Amino acid sequence: MSQSDLQTPMTALDLQARIAAGWQELQTFLQGLSHAQLTGPSDAAGWTIKDHVIHLSLWEKTMLALLNSESRWASIDIDEAVWQQGFEAVNRILQQRYHDLPLDDVYATLEATHEALVARIVQFSDQDLLRPHREFQAGSTNDAPIIGWIVGDTFEHYAEHLPWMQAILAS
Repeated sequence: MSQSDLQTPMTALDLQARIAAGWQELQTFLQGLSHAQLTGPSDAAGWTIKDHVIHLSLWEKTMLALLNSESRWASIDIDEAVWQQGFEAVNRILQQRYHDLPLDDVYATLEATHEALVARIVQFSDQDLLRPHREFQAGSTNDAPIIGWIVGDTFEHYAEHLPWMQAILAS
């Protein structure tokens, strides 16, 4: 959902509530899963539930970088040329790079990144959410409101990955 898809603009408080609800849904799913369930079964692309979890964390890290007017690709140690190839190329590299990261490190990264991102988002006013992407990313000419990126890399992203993780668990 982008901001333009909304009938009424999402306020900063609405955004924070949606992120919190999506985060809680993700945490509820992950709670109680065994190490074997998180790291063993995989989907057709070779992703485990743990791979999905670190993926969500890394994309939140890029969002934090964007909101701080820093390079998204540099925040996850990706070359700009690879970044320009699109998210599928980036995701392949990240999955390979972090596949063997210990589960405790994955969870620590997830918690720390999410906490930092939420702390940054709460600094935004309703008006800040409507500021154009170009004000945050050097070289961007995109005038779309930044809220679309925040939504896409938080609660919408969790909701996108949950069914994939549930399918891995069910396999």
